[in-house]
Amino acid sequence: MDPAAPAPLVLRPDWHYHFLGIGGVGMSALAAVLHRRGLAVSGTDTRESPTLDRLRDAGIPVTLGHEAAGLRGVNAVIYTTAIPKTHPIWAEVERLRLPRHHRAQVLGALAAERRTLAITGTHGKTTSSAALGHVFLHAGWDPTVLVGGEAPQLSGGTHHVGGGEWLVCEADESDGSFVNLNPEGVLLTNIEADHLDQHGTLDNLIAAFSRFLSGMSPSGRLVYCADDPLASRLGRALNRETLSYGVSRTAGVRVQVHHLDQEGMVFTLHQGERTHEVRTRVSGRQNALNLAGVFTLATAFGVPDEVALAALATFQGVGRRQQFVGRRGSLLVFDDYGHHPTEVSVTVEQFMAIHGAPLTVVFQPHLYSRTAYFADAFAEALRPATRIYVTEVYGAREQPIAGVSGQMIVDRLGGHPHARFLPDWKQVEVLDREGALNGGVLLTLGAGDITGLGPLLLRSGPPEKEPRRDS
Repeated sequence: MDPAAPAPLVLRPDWHYHFLGIGGVGMSALAAVLHRRGLAVSGTDTRESPTLDRLRDAGIPVTLGHEAAGLRGVNAVIYTTAIPKTHPIWAEVERLRLPRHHRAQVLGALAAERRTLAITGTHGKTTSSAALGHVFLHAGWDPTVLVGGEAPQLSGGTHHVGGGEWLVCEADESDGSFVNLNPEGVLLTNIEADHLDQHGTLDNLIAAFSRFLSGMSPSGRLVYCADDPLASRLGRALNRETLSYGVSRTAGVRVQVHHLDQEGMVFTLHQGERTHEVRTRVSGRQNALNLAGVFTLATAFGVPDEVALAALATFQGVGRRQQFVGRRGSLLVFDDYGHHPTEVSVTVEQFMAIHGAPLTVVFQPHLYSRTAYFADAFAEALRPATRIYVTEVYGAREQPIAGVSGQMIVDRLGGHPHARFLPDWKQVEVLDREGALNGGVLLTLGAGDITGLGPLLLRSGPPEKEPRRDS
Protein backbone atom coordinates (compact mmCIF):
# COMPACT_ATOMS: atom_id res chain seq x y z
CA MET A 1 0.00 0.00 0.00
CA ASP A 2 1.31 3.45 -0.89
CA PRO A 3 1.62 5.37 2.40
CA ALA A 4 1.15 8.66 0.56
CA ALA A 5 -2.27 7.66 -0.80
CA PRO A 6 -5.14 8.75 1.47
CA ALA A 7 -6.96 5.70 2.75
CA PRO A 8 -9.41 6.50 5.55
CA LEU A 9 -9.15 4.00 8.37
CA VAL A 10 -11.75 3.28 11.02
CA LEU A 11 -10.27 1.66 14.12
CA ARG A 12 -12.26 -1.37 15.23
CA PRO A 13 -12.54 -1.81 19.01
CA ASP A 14 -12.72 -5.60 18.70
CA TRP A 15 -9.50 -5.92 16.66
CA HIS A 16 -5.94 -6.64 17.74
CA TYR A 17 -3.43 -4.21 16.19
CA HIS A 18 0.23 -5.26 15.90
CA PHE A 19 2.92 -2.57 15.49
CA LEU A 20 6.06 -3.40 13.50
CA GLY A 21 8.76 -1.11 14.85
CA ILE A 22 6.83 -0.20 17.98
CA GLY A 23 9.93 1.32 19.61
CA GLY A 24 9.94 4.33 17.28
CA VAL A 25 8.91 7.63 18.81
CA GLY A 26 5.79 8.05 16.70
CA MET A 27 4.83 4.39 16.72
CA SER A 28 5.18 4.01 20.48
CA ALA A 29 2.97 7.04 21.08
CA LEU A 30 0.26 5.73 18.73
CA ALA A 31 0.41 2.29 20.35
CA ALA A 32 0.06 3.84 23.82
CA VAL A 33 -2.94 5.92 22.73
CA LEU A 34 -4.74 2.92 21.21
CA HIS A 35 -3.97 0.87 24.31
CA ARG A 36 -5.35 3.60 26.58
CA ARG A 37 -8.52 3.57 24.48
CA GLY A 38 -8.96 -0.12 25.29
CA LEU A 39 -7.85 -1.63 21.98
CA ALA A 40 -5.72 -4.79 21.95
CA VAL A 41 -2.18 -3.75 20.99
CA SER A 42 1.12 -5.58 20.66
CA GLY A 43 4.40 -4.90 18.89
CA THR A 44 7.87 -5.93 17.86
CA ASP A 45 11.16 -4.12 17.40
CA THR A 46 14.76 -4.98 16.62
CA ARG A 47 16.51 -3.73 19.78
CA GLU A 48 15.79 -3.10 23.44
CA SER A 49 15.21 0.48 24.58
CA PRO A 50 13.69 2.42 27.48
CA THR A 51 10.70 3.01 25.22
CA LEU A 52 10.00 -0.72 25.04
CA ASP A 53 10.29 -0.94 28.82
CA ARG A 54 7.69 1.82 29.23
CA LEU A 55 5.31 0.10 26.81
CA ARG A 56 5.66 -3.20 28.69
CA ASP A 57 5.08 -1.41 32.00
CA ALA A 58 1.86 -0.01 30.50
CA GLY A 59 0.71 -3.56 29.74
CA ILE A 60 1.53 -3.74 26.01
CA PRO A 61 3.18 -7.04 24.94
CA VAL A 62 6.44 -6.29 23.11
CA THR A 63 8.97 -8.77 21.73
CA LEU A 64 12.28 -8.47 19.89
CA GLY A 65 12.52 -9.45 16.23
CA HIS A 66 9.84 -9.16 13.57
CA GLU A 67 8.99 -12.86 13.67
CA ALA A 68 5.96 -14.72 12.40
CA ALA A 69 5.07 -15.81 15.95
CA GLY A 70 4.26 -12.20 16.82
CA LEU A 71 1.36 -12.24 14.35
CA ARG A 72 -0.67 -14.89 16.18
CA GLY A 73 -4.14 -13.63 16.99
CA VAL A 74 -3.55 -10.34 15.16
CA ASN A 75 -6.24 -8.67 13.03
CA ALA A 76 -4.17 -5.90 11.40
CA VAL A 77 -0.56 -4.71 11.13
CA ILE A 78 0.64 -1.14 11.64
CA TYR A 79 3.95 -0.26 10.00
CA THR A 80 6.29 2.56 8.98
CA THR A 81 8.54 3.03 5.99
CA ALA A 82 11.42 2.05 8.31
CA ILE A 83 10.38 -1.58 7.77
CA PRO A 84 11.79 -2.45 4.31
CA LYS A 85 9.52 -4.01 1.73
CA THR A 86 11.98 -6.90 1.45
CA HIS A 87 11.66 -7.92 5.10
CA PRO A 88 10.56 -11.59 5.46
CA ILE A 89 7.73 -10.60 7.82
CA TRP A 90 5.71 -9.30 4.85
CA ALA A 91 5.48 -12.76 3.33
CA GLU A 92 3.83 -13.97 6.54
CA VAL A 93 1.53 -10.95 6.65
CA GLU A 94 0.51 -11.76 3.07
CA ARG A 95 0.00 -15.45 3.86
CA LEU A 96 -2.27 -14.61 6.78
CA ARG A 97 -4.09 -12.00 4.65
CA LEU A 98 -3.75 -9.40 7.36
CA PRO A 99 -4.69 -5.81 6.53
CA ARG A 100 -1.69 -3.47 6.80
CA HIS A 101 -1.94 0.20 7.67
CA HIS A 102 0.78 2.85 7.59
CA ARG A 103 1.17 4.70 10.90
CA ALA A 104 -0.07 7.88 9.20
CA GLN A 105 -3.40 6.15 8.51
CA VAL A 106 -3.76 5.40 12.23
CA LEU A 107 -2.96 9.00 13.07
CA GLY A 108 -5.50 10.04 10.43
CA ALA A 109 -8.13 7.83 12.05
CA LEU A 110 -7.49 9.43 15.45
CA ALA A 111 -7.48 12.90 13.90
CA ALA A 112 -10.81 12.29 12.19
CA GLU A 113 -12.44 11.88 15.61
CA ARG A 114 -11.23 15.25 16.96
CA ARG A 115 -10.53 18.83 16.04
CA THR A 116 -6.95 18.50 14.88
CA LEU A 117 -4.09 20.98 14.82
CA ALA A 118 -1.00 19.76 12.98
CA ILE A 119 2.54 21.13 12.99
CA THR A 120 4.60 20.58 9.86
CA GLY A 121 7.84 21.81 8.32
CA THR A 122 11.45 20.74 7.91
CA HIS A 123 12.54 22.02 11.33
CA GLY A 124 10.83 22.72 14.64
CA LYS A 125 7.93 20.27 14.48
CA THR A 126 8.60 18.48 17.75
CA THR A 127 9.35 21.56 19.85
CA SER A 128 6.34 23.41 18.41
CA SER A 129 3.89 20.52 18.84
CA ALA A 130 5.04 19.93 22.42
CA ALA A 131 4.68 23.65 23.18
CA LEU A 132 1.20 23.81 21.60
CA GLY A 133 0.11 20.76 23.58
CA HIS A 134 1.46 22.41 26.73
CA VAL A 135 -0.51 25.59 25.99
CA PHE A 136 -3.75 23.65 25.51
CA LEU A 137 -3.15 21.65 28.68
CA HIS A 138 -2.44 24.89 30.57
CA ALA A 139 -5.70 26.29 29.20
CA GLY A 140 -7.57 23.30 30.66
CA TRP A 141 -8.64 21.97 27.27
CA ASP A 142 -7.22 18.48 27.95
CA PRO A 143 -6.12 17.66 24.38
CA THR A 144 -4.67 14.44 23.07
CA VAL A 145 -1.08 15.23 22.11
CA LEU A 146 1.37 13.21 20.00
CA VAL A 147 4.92 14.49 19.51
CA GLY A 148 8.17 13.16 18.07
CA GLY A 149 10.30 13.48 21.19
CA GLU A 150 10.34 13.27 24.97
CA ALA A 151 8.48 16.25 26.44
CA PRO A 152 8.48 16.49 30.27
CA GLN A 153 5.22 18.43 30.13
CA LEU A 154 3.33 15.42 28.74
CA SER A 155 2.11 12.64 30.99
CA GLY A 156 3.37 9.94 28.65
CA GLY A 157 6.58 11.64 27.63
CA THR A 158 5.82 11.50 23.91
CA HIS A 159 2.06 11.78 24.27
CA HIS A 160 -0.91 12.73 26.39
CA VAL A 161 -4.28 11.03 26.09
CA GLY A 162 -6.87 13.67 26.87
CA GLY A 163 -10.62 13.71 27.10
CA GLY A 164 -11.08 17.00 25.25
CA GLU A 165 -12.09 17.63 21.65
CA TRP A 166 -8.62 18.61 20.40
CA LEU A 167 -5.75 16.59 18.94
CA VAL A 168 -2.30 18.19 18.59
CA CYS A 169 0.18 16.28 16.45
CA GLU A 170 3.12 16.46 14.09
CA ALA A 171 2.52 16.10 10.36
CA ASP A 172 5.61 14.31 9.08
CA GLU A 173 6.65 15.15 5.54
CA SER A 174 9.45 12.57 5.36
CA ASP A 175 7.58 10.04 3.20
CA GLY A 176 4.59 12.11 2.10
CA SER A 177 2.19 10.19 4.33
CA PHE A 178 0.97 13.36 6.05
CA VAL A 179 -1.65 13.70 3.31
CA ASN A 180 -3.67 11.21 5.40
CA LEU A 181 -4.45 14.13 7.74
CA ASN A 182 -7.18 16.72 7.19
CA PRO A 183 -6.52 19.13 10.05
CA GLU A 184 -8.52 22.14 11.10
CA GLY A 185 -5.39 24.18 11.66
CA VAL A 186 -1.76 23.92 10.53
CA LEU A 187 1.46 25.53 11.71
CA LEU A 188 4.02 25.53 8.86
CA THR A 189 7.45 26.33 10.28
CA ASN A 190 9.67 26.21 7.17
CA ILE A 191 10.52 24.17 4.07
CA GLU A 192 14.02 23.09 3.04
CA ALA A 193 15.48 20.31 0.96
CA ASP A 194 15.43 17.12 3.02
CA HIS A 195 14.21 13.53 2.71
CA LEU A 196 15.13 13.64 -0.96
CA ASP A 197 15.73 9.88 -0.77
CA GLN A 198 11.92 9.69 -0.60
CA HIS A 199 10.83 12.74 -2.62
CA GLY A 200 13.60 12.86 -5.23
CA THR A 201 13.69 16.64 -5.71
CA LEU A 202 12.93 19.80 -3.76
CA ASP A 203 10.08 20.54 -6.19
CA ASN A 204 8.49 17.20 -5.33
CA LEU A 205 8.83 17.96 -1.63
CA ILE A 206 7.18 21.37 -2.10
CA ALA A 207 4.37 19.68 -4.05
CA ALA A 208 3.86 17.27 -1.14
CA PHE A 209 3.50 20.16 1.30
CA SER A 210 1.06 21.82 -1.09
CA ARG A 211 -1.07 18.66 -1.29
CA PHE A 212 -1.09 18.42 2.49
CA LEU A 213 -2.21 22.04 2.92
CA SER A 214 -4.93 21.63 0.30
CA GLY A 215 -6.35 18.79 2.41
CA MET A 216 -7.11 21.03 5.38
CA SER A 217 -10.74 21.17 6.43
CA PRO A 218 -12.76 23.80 4.51
CA SER A 219 -12.82 26.17 7.49
CA GLY A 220 -9.17 25.50 8.36
CA ARG A 221 -6.54 28.12 9.14
CA LEU A 222 -2.87 28.14 8.25
CA VAL A 223 -0.17 29.83 10.32
CA TYR A 224 3.19 30.11 8.53
CA CYS A 225 6.60 31.66 9.14
CA ALA A 226 6.95 34.85 7.11
CA ASP A 227 10.77 34.57 7.27
CA ASP A 228 10.82 31.38 5.23
CA PRO A 229 10.51 31.93 1.46
CA LEU A 230 8.92 28.59 0.60
CA ALA A 231 6.52 28.56 3.56
CA SER A 232 5.49 32.11 2.64
CA ARG A 233 5.00 31.16 -0.99
CA LEU A 234 2.66 28.30 -0.12
CA GLY A 235 0.89 30.38 2.51
CA ARG A 236 0.17 33.23 0.14
CA ALA A 237 -1.01 30.82 -2.56
CA LEU A 238 -3.51 29.08 -0.29
CA ASN A 239 -7.08 30.17 -0.86
CA ARG A 240 -8.11 30.40 2.77
CA GLU A 241 -7.50 32.43 5.92
CA THR A 242 -3.81 32.58 6.85
CA LEU A 243 -1.77 34.16 9.62
CA SER A 244 1.97 34.73 9.75
CA TYR A 245 4.74 35.24 12.28
CA GLY A 246 8.46 35.93 12.19
CA VAL A 247 11.19 38.52 12.45
CA SER A 248 10.10 40.00 9.12
CA ARG A 249 8.20 43.29 9.30
CA THR A 250 5.57 41.75 7.04
CA ALA A 251 4.68 39.16 9.72
CA GLY A 252 1.34 39.44 11.47
CA VAL A 253 3.03 38.53 14.76
CA ARG A 254 6.55 39.99 14.75
CA VAL A 255 9.31 38.50 16.90
CA GLN A 256 12.09 40.53 18.50
CA VAL A 257 14.68 38.71 20.63
CA HIS A 258 16.25 40.84 23.38
CA HIS A 259 18.37 38.46 25.44
CA LEU A 260 19.29 34.81 25.50
CA ASP A 261 21.57 32.68 27.66
CA GLN A 262 21.74 29.14 28.98
CA GLU A 263 18.90 29.82 31.43
CA GLY A 264 16.41 30.93 28.78
CA MET A 265 15.57 34.06 26.82
CA VAL A 266 13.46 37.19 26.65
CA PHE A 267 11.68 38.20 23.46
CA THR A 268 8.80 40.41 22.41
CA LEU A 269 5.80 39.60 20.24
CA HIS A 270 4.34 42.58 18.36
CA GLN A 271 0.78 41.89 17.30
CA GLY A 272 -0.83 44.96 15.77
CA GLU A 273 -1.14 47.52 18.55
CA ARG A 274 -0.43 44.92 21.22
CA THR A 275 3.01 43.99 22.54
CA HIS A 276 3.75 40.95 24.68
CA GLU A 277 7.03 40.33 26.51
CA VAL A 278 7.86 36.64 26.83
CA ARG A 279 10.36 35.12 29.26
CA THR A 280 10.99 31.45 28.60
CA ARG A 281 13.02 28.55 29.96
CA VAL A 282 14.18 27.57 26.47
CA SER A 283 16.72 29.57 24.51
CA GLY A 284 17.68 30.27 20.91
CA ARG A 285 16.34 32.46 18.14
CA GLN A 286 14.83 29.48 16.37
CA ASN A 287 12.91 28.58 19.52
CA ALA A 288 11.64 32.16 19.71
CA LEU A 289 10.19 31.64 16.24
CA ASN A 290 8.74 28.25 17.20
CA LEU A 291 6.99 29.72 20.24
CA ALA A 292 5.74 32.69 18.25
CA GLY A 293 4.11 30.29 15.80
CA VAL A 294 2.53 28.36 18.66
CA PHE A 295 1.21 31.58 20.21
CA THR A 296 -0.27 32.65 16.86
CA LEU A 297 -2.01 29.32 16.24
CA ALA A 298 -3.26 28.84 19.80
CA THR A 299 -4.78 32.32 20.08
CA ALA A 300 -6.31 31.99 16.60
CA PHE A 301 -8.31 29.04 17.94
CA GLY A 302 -9.47 30.76 21.10
CA VAL A 303 -6.78 30.44 23.77
CA PRO A 304 -6.64 33.81 25.56
CA ASP A 305 -3.40 35.74 25.04
CA GLU A 306 -2.50 35.79 28.72
CA VAL A 307 -3.08 32.03 29.09
CA ALA A 308 -0.88 31.24 26.09
CA LEU A 309 1.89 33.55 27.34
CA ALA A 310 1.82 32.05 30.83
CA ALA A 311 2.09 28.54 29.36
CA LEU A 312 5.01 29.46 27.11
CA ALA A 313 6.86 30.92 30.10
CA THR A 314 6.82 27.48 31.78
CA PHE A 315 7.53 25.37 28.69
CA GLN A 316 10.56 23.16 29.40
CA GLY A 317 11.46 22.15 25.88
CA VAL A 318 11.92 18.68 24.43
CA GLY A 319 14.49 15.97 25.03
CA ARG A 320 17.47 15.88 22.67
CA ARG A 321 16.95 19.54 21.73
CA GLN A 322 19.99 21.32 23.20
CA GLN A 323 19.50 19.09 26.24
CA PHE A 324 21.91 19.34 29.16
CA VAL A 325 23.13 15.81 29.91
CA GLY A 326 25.46 16.49 32.82
CA ARG A 327 28.90 17.60 33.98
CA ARG A 328 32.15 15.65 33.76
CA GLY A 329 34.69 17.54 35.84
CA SER A 330 34.80 21.00 34.27
CA LEU A 331 33.16 19.75 31.05
CA LEU A 332 29.47 20.48 30.32
CA VAL A 333 27.85 17.82 28.14
CA PHE A 334 24.85 18.56 25.90
CA ASP A 335 22.92 16.50 23.34
CA ASP A 336 20.91 17.60 20.31
CA TYR A 337 18.92 15.82 17.61
CA GLY A 338 20.08 18.12 14.79
CA HIS A 339 20.67 16.13 11.59
CA HIS A 340 20.12 18.70 8.82
CA PRO A 341 22.72 21.38 7.98
CA THR A 342 20.44 24.21 9.02
CA GLU A 343 19.75 22.59 12.39
CA VAL A 344 23.44 21.90 12.92
CA SER A 345 24.42 25.46 11.98
CA VAL A 346 21.84 27.10 14.26
CA THR A 347 22.80 24.87 17.19
CA VAL A 348 26.57 25.30 16.83
CA GLU A 349 26.25 29.07 16.46
CA GLN A 350 24.02 29.29 19.52
CA PHE A 351 26.39 27.25 21.68
CA MET A 352 29.34 29.39 20.59
CA ALA A 353 27.37 32.57 21.34
CA ILE A 354 26.21 31.45 24.79
CA HIS A 355 29.12 29.32 26.04
CA GLY A 356 32.05 30.39 23.87
CA ALA A 357 35.16 28.31 23.23
CA PRO A 358 36.20 25.61 23.64
CA LEU A 359 33.25 23.85 22.00
CA THR A 360 33.75 20.21 21.01
CA VAL A 361 31.16 18.77 18.62
CA VAL A 362 30.78 15.06 17.96
CA PHE A 363 28.50 14.78 14.94
CA GLN A 364 26.95 11.55 13.69
CA PRO A 365 25.59 11.92 10.14
CA HIS A 366 22.15 10.38 9.64
CA LEU A 367 21.41 8.53 6.37
CA TYR A 368 23.91 7.92 3.59
CA SER A 369 21.80 9.80 1.03
CA ARG A 370 21.59 12.89 3.26
CA THR A 371 25.34 12.77 3.94
CA ALA A 372 26.18 12.59 0.24
CA TYR A 373 23.80 15.42 -0.66
CA PHE A 374 24.77 17.79 2.18
CA ALA A 375 28.46 16.99 2.83
CA ASP A 376 29.60 20.53 1.94
CA ALA A 377 26.80 22.15 3.95
CA PHE A 378 27.48 19.99 7.01
CA ALA A 379 31.16 20.99 6.92
CA GLU A 380 30.34 24.70 6.88
CA ALA A 381 27.72 24.26 9.64
CA LEU A 382 30.27 22.54 11.89
CA ARG A 383 33.23 24.80 11.09
CA PRO A 384 32.77 27.36 13.94
CA ALA A 385 33.35 24.68 16.61
CA THR A 386 36.73 24.43 18.35
CA ARG A 387 37.04 20.68 17.85
CA ILE A 388 35.03 18.62 15.39
CA TYR A 389 34.70 14.84 15.39
CA VAL A 390 32.56 13.27 12.66
CA THR A 391 31.56 9.63 13.15
CA GLU A 392 30.52 7.01 10.66
CA VAL A 393 27.05 7.44 9.16
CA TYR A 394 24.05 6.09 11.07
CA GLY A 395 22.28 4.35 8.21
CA ALA A 396 18.86 3.85 9.87
CA ARG A 397 16.59 2.55 7.10
CA GLU A 398 19.26 2.82 4.38
CA GLN A 399 21.94 0.45 3.13
CA PRO A 400 25.47 1.85 2.75
CA ILE A 401 26.32 3.76 -0.43
CA ALA A 402 29.76 3.12 -1.87
CA GLY A 403 32.15 5.95 -1.07
CA VAL A 404 29.81 7.72 1.36
CA SER A 405 30.98 8.07 4.97
CA GLY A 406 31.55 10.64 7.67
CA GLN A 407 35.05 11.11 6.24
CA MET A 408 33.44 13.06 3.38
CA ILE A 409 32.50 15.85 5.77
CA VAL A 410 35.94 15.91 7.40
CA ASP A 411 37.58 16.11 3.97
CA ARG A 412 35.58 19.27 3.33
CA LEU A 413 36.77 20.85 6.58
CA GLY A 414 40.22 21.54 5.16
CA GLY A 415 41.98 24.29 7.06
CA HIS A 416 40.19 23.61 10.32
CA PRO A 417 42.83 23.22 13.08
CA HIS A 418 41.10 20.24 14.70
CA ALA A 419 38.66 18.21 12.63
CA ARG A 420 38.92 14.46 12.34
CA PHE A 421 36.99 11.32 11.51
CA LEU A 422 36.09 9.17 14.52
CA PRO A 423 34.58 5.95 13.13
CA ASP A 424 33.05 4.82 16.43
CA TRP A 425 31.81 7.35 18.97
CA LYS A 426 32.53 4.82 21.72
CA GLN A 427 36.24 5.66 21.29
CA VAL A 428 36.07 7.94 24.33
CA GLU A 429 39.77 7.45 25.01
CA VAL A 430 40.53 9.33 21.77
CA LEU A 431 38.54 12.34 22.98
CA ASP A 432 40.32 12.23 26.32
CA ARG A 433 43.77 11.87 24.79
CA GLU A 434 43.21 14.87 22.52
CA GLY A 435 42.00 17.16 25.32
CA ALA A 436 38.37 17.28 24.24
CA LEU A 437 37.20 16.40 27.76
CA ASN A 438 39.23 19.02 29.62
CA GLY A 439 36.64 21.73 30.07
CA GLY A 440 34.26 23.83 28.05
CA VAL A 441 31.28 22.23 26.30
CA LEU A 442 30.94 18.93 24.47
CA LEU A 443 27.91 18.71 22.18
CA THR A 444 26.72 15.48 20.61
CA LEU A 445 24.71 16.01 17.42
CA GLY A 446 22.69 13.60 15.31
CA ALA A 447 19.48 11.61 15.02
CA GLY A 448 21.05 8.20 15.58
CA ASP A 449 22.54 6.48 18.62
CA ILE A 450 25.09 9.26 19.26
CA THR A 451 22.83 10.23 22.15
CA GLY A 452 24.53 7.40 24.09
CA LEU A 453 27.88 9.20 24.16
CA GLY A 454 26.93 11.72 26.85
CA PRO A 455 25.86 9.12 29.43
CA LEU A 456 28.96 7.06 28.56
CA LEU A 457 31.19 10.06 29.30
CA LEU A 458 29.45 10.71 32.60
CA ARG A 459 29.83 7.07 33.66
CA SER A 460 33.53 7.13 32.83
CA GLY A 461 34.12 9.86 35.43
CA PRO A 462 36.13 13.10 35.27
CA PRO A 463 39.62 13.08 33.79
CA GLU A 464 42.50 12.99 36.25
CA LYS A 465 44.32 15.86 34.55
CA GLU A 466 43.70 19.46 35.56
CA PRO A 467 41.06 21.15 33.41
CA ARG A 468 42.62 22.97 30.45
CA ARG A 469 41.17 26.27 29.29
CA ASP A 470 43.00 26.69 26.01
CA SER A 471 41.37 25.74 22.72
